[in-house]
Amino acid sequence: MHIAVITEYNPFHMGHEYQLSELRKCFPDACITAIMGGIFSQRGEPYITTPYIRAEAALICGADLVLELPFPFSCAPASIFARAGVEIAAKIGADILAFGSECGDIDKLKTTLKRLESDELKAIANGKENSHLSKTRAYAKAYYELYGEEVSDKPNDILALEYLRSINQGNYRIEPLTIKRLGDFKSGDNGYASATSIRKDFSDIGINALSGKVPASAENIYKSNLFGTDIEKLSSAVLLRLLSSEDDIAFSGGGLLNHIKAAAQSAMSISDLKINAATKRYTDAEISRCILYALLNVKRDDMDAPVNYTRLFAASARGRDILNRKLDIEIITKPSATHSLSDMAKQQYERTFAAERAFALCLNGKYEHLKQTPKVT
Repeated sequence: MHIAVITEYNPFHMGHEYQLSELRKCFPDACITAIMGGIFSQRGEPYITTPYIRAEAALICGADLVLELPFPFSCAPASIFARAGVEIAAKIGADILAFGSECGDIDKLKTTLKRLESDELKAIANGKENSHLSKTRAYAKAYYELYGEEVSDKPNDILALEYLRSINQGNYRIEPLTIKRLGDFKSGDNGYASATSIRKDFSDIGINALSGKVPASAENIYKSNLFGTDIEKLSSAVLLRLLSSEDDIAFSGGGLLNHIKAAAQSAMSISDLKINAATKRYTDAEISRCILYALLNVKRDDMDAPVNYTRLFAASARGRDILNRKLDIEIITKPSATHSLSDMAKQQYERTFAAERAFALCLNGKYEHLKQTPKVT
C-alpha cells in the first residue's frame, strides 16, 4: 500500500504527527509519501526553513518518503496546488491520497463537490458573478440558496475539494481519504497549534516558540537548523522588477498587476508595497503570489504545464522501495543529478533553481544549507 499526502510542513507540528499516526494505525505496512512544497509556500512567502530540514523532521516523525512539489506549483492557488500534487501522487503510483479537512467526512466532501459542479448551481452563480460579486462569493451565495447551508470556507476543506476535483479530472485510480483536522487553522487549540500561529510565535520570540507545539524529535532538528526567512531581503529586487514586469504574469488578471505596480511607486520595501496594495478586492495571498510571480517571471502557461520532475528530500527503507520502482516522473536524487533530466524537466527545474536563489537571499543562514543531500535512513 502506498499513501500520498500533499503538504507544506511549515513547520511539521503536532497535527501533522497525528495525521501520520492515524494513517499508520490503519495501514501499518504502508509507505507514506509526503509531497512537500520546497521553496515558496501557497501564501507566496518563503518557507520557514530549507526543504531538507523540513523533510528530515517529517521523516523522523513518521513519513517514509519526502518528494518536492516544485515551484511555481508550491505557491499556486488551491486548484493548481492540488492539481500538481495529485499529478505527482498518480505518477509515483499512490493508491491512496490522504488529507486533513475541517469537515472530516469524505462523503460530505464528495456531495459538496458534486453540488458545486452542477449546472443548476453554476447558472445561479454566474448570474451573481455578473452582478459584480467575486466568483467565490457568487458560488457561496448560490450554494446557500439551493441547499440551505453554507459551503465551507475553511482552508483545508477548500483544498480537500480541489484534491477530489483533481482526482476526478485526471481519472486517477487513487482513493481519497480524509482525516479530521484538530485545532483551529489559525490559532490552534486542544494542544494542536497551527503552523500559522507557530510561525508568528517563532518570529516574535524565536526557537522557544516551538516547545510543546511540535514533536520533540522535530524540535531537536529545528533547534540547530531553524534559521527563519525574511522576504524583505528581496525588496530591492522586487521593486526594480516591477518597473518592467510584463502583463502576462500568472494570476495577475483583473488589474492586479497594474494595481501592484502603482502601489510600488511609493514603496521602499515589500511591507510598504503590501500595505499600499491592500484592498478588499484582493486577498493578501493573491498580492503576495503576484509579487513573487512578477519577480521570477512566472507565466500562466508555466502553471498549466504538467509536472515533469520532482526532487528527493528524504527516504526511509520503505521509501527507497518506492524509488526502485518504475515511476512516471523524473526524480532528482542528488543536487548533481540535474544533467540527466529531459529537456522539459530541465526547463522546469531551472525555474525552481531561480526561485531557490531568491529563497537563499531570504534565508538567515548559509546558502550551503540549500545544497544538502537527501536524508536517507
